[in-house]
Amino acid sequence: MQQTVINPKNKKQGGYTLVELAIAVAILAVLIVAGLSGVQGILTSGKVNDQIKVAAKLGAKLSSNFSASSTSGITLATVANLGGWETSKITGTGATMAIKSSFNSGEFIVTNPAAIGSLAQNSGFIYTISGVPSAACPDLANGLSALVFAISVQTPLATPAAVTTWPTTNLVKAQDTTAVVPATLATACTANTSSDFVIALKP
Repeated sequence: MQQTVINPKNKKQGGYTLVELAIAVAILAVLIVAGLSGVQGILTSGKVNDQIKVAAKLGAKLSSNFSASSTSGITLATVANLGGWETSKITGTGATMAIKSSFNSGEFIVTNPAAIGSLAQNSGFIYTISGVPSAACPDLANGLSALVFAISVQTPLATPAAVTTWPTTNLVKAQDTTAVVPATLATACTANTSSDFVIALKP
């Protein structure tokens, strides 16, 4: 019986070359980056939609409680106690109460101590949403435009809780108008990595 002798030198080596591995890693990296970008966009869109719902509910509560009465002396705690925000958004009580926005930043509200266009003194509110990411800025402004009286997009404020004066700059939706100004919106939203929305609310 004849035996076949296999020469080890003739056996083909299995596995991948370094070039093949490098190509595979590069393709995987591209897919991961694309996937993360898509996920980030979905998360941002979800936060914008949630914030618009919060503002819509807040506006409805203000209209039902203050449409025929003065807003003078009304505090954030008063609005919260009237159901302006879900309890999950509220921490603390009284003077230490804080409201968390959908962007994990703060929300603040005060009465308007001076007229804002046709919105008379002490007949509305100045509502501030701090820390709105630039990626969320245009969609949030457009989503809020039909719900609010006016919108100003500001460079992050040192003390957003202390905003009591209606700003005259970066009015992406000016008082007594019905539409957002695209050019102003584009400039204001890209000026910083995040912005503070100062909003006039008319009950």
